[in-house]
Amino acid sequence: MKNYKKEYEKIFQTLSNDDQLAFQSLNKEFDKNFVTEDAKFEKLYIMAAAMTDSGKDYVEYYNAKTKDVARVASKHLPKHRNNYWSDAAILGVYFAVLFSATIFFFGEIVISLVLPAVIVLILAMVPFMNHGIKHQSSGHGNRQMISSILFLILFVSANLLILFMNSKTLSPLKIASYDSSLIDTLLYAVFVIVAAASLYFIFSTDSWASRLIFIVLLIYSAGRMIYPFDFLNGLSQFIVKYFMFIGLIIIITGQYVRSKQSNTET
Repeated sequence: MKNYKKEYEKIFQTLSNDDQLAFQSLNKEFDKNFVTEDAKFEKLYIMAAAMTDSGKDYVEYYNAKTKDVARVASKHLPKHRNNYWSDAAILGVYFAVLFSATIFFFGEIVISLVLPAVIVLILAMVPFMNHGIKHQSSGHGNRQMISSILFLILFVSANLLILFMNSKTLSPLKIASYDSSLIDTLLYAVFVIVAAASLYFIFSTDSWASRLIFIVLLIYSAGRMIYPFDFLNGLSQFIVKYFMFIGLIIIITGQYVRSKQSNTET
C-alpha cells in the first residue's frame, strides 16, 4: 500500500515557500474538518501532485482560500468524530489519579474550589493539545509550537493547583475537608478514579448500552465521593444505599431492550 504521507512530504519539500504555507493551512483545515489522517495525506498528495504537474502555483491552480478548498474536499472524505470530550476525559483521568495520590499522601480528603478551576483548565487545554502536541508531526511553522507551549502552561498550572491544594495559599479555597483513615482514603481515591474513567468511557464508547453502565458507575461514584461530607446528605445517602440496585435494574432493562431490538432486526 502506498505511503501517501511520505509521498506528500517529498512533494511538499519541493514546493515554494508560498505553496508550502498554503498546504500547511490545508493540512490544518482538514484537521478542523476531522478528516482521518490516511485520507488527509492521500488527498494532500493528490492535490500537491496535480498542482505541480500543471506547472502552476497554489493561487493559480486552486484560486480559492484554503478553508474553502478543504471544506469542499472534505465532504467526500472519511472522518473521525470530534474527540474533544473524550480527550478532556483522558486528561480528567490523569488529574483524578494525581488528586487521589495527593489526598492519599496528606491523609485528608478535601473538596476545594481548586477542583472546578482544574476542570476549566482541562477544558481550555484540550484545543491546544489537539492543535499543538498531537498535530506536531503533521504541522509546520510556529502555530503548533505556540499551541504546545500554551498547553504545557495550562497543564503545569493544573498540576500545581492540585499538588498545592493543601498549602496555606490555597487553603482559603477549601469547601470541606475530612480526616480519614488509610482505608477510607484509599477507597475514596478508587471512587475518584472510577468516576473519571467512567466519564471517559461515556464519551468514547459508541454503544448506548455500555454508556448506560458507565453512567450508573459515574453517579454511584459521585455519590460515594460526596458521602463523607456534610452537604447533600439526603442525595448522597440515597445514592449510596439504593442507586446501585436501581442502576442494576436500569442496566438489565437496557440490555433486555437491546437484545429484543437485535432479534427484531435479524
